[in-house]
Amino acid sequence: MRILGKFYDDKNFPRGFNRSGVFTINEASMLENYGRTMRGLQDGSVDPIDESERQFLAEVNGQQDVISEFGRCWTKYLNRTTTKERRYTLCDSPRRKPKGLYDYDDNGSDDNNIDY
Repeated sequence: MRILGKFYDDKNFPRGFNRSGVFTINEASMLENYGRTMRGLQDGSVDPIDESERQFLAEVNGQQDVISEFGRCWTKYLNRTTTKERRYTLCDSPRRKPKGLYDYDDNGSDDNNIDY
């Protein structure tokens, strides 16, 4: 695969691919070096010139199983940037306490009037 220049995605990975914690070192360098070519092949602005680029295009378009490192790396990148990640927590926000949890029915009675 040819190199068309460095590829950066400051919108999704502002600290770079290496520091994102998503990609391995090899995947990060592959995205940085070949990302422009892979993006151009996928959107049609770059025509494939050799068999590896044709295979990559077939893998990304779903015509072939993803077996190459370029295809795996690019699909991982696409999955990470196009799907919305949902996060669930096990604790409530301290600002949203349910009503009635700490509200006591204080009808004017005093604690001194309690019979023991």
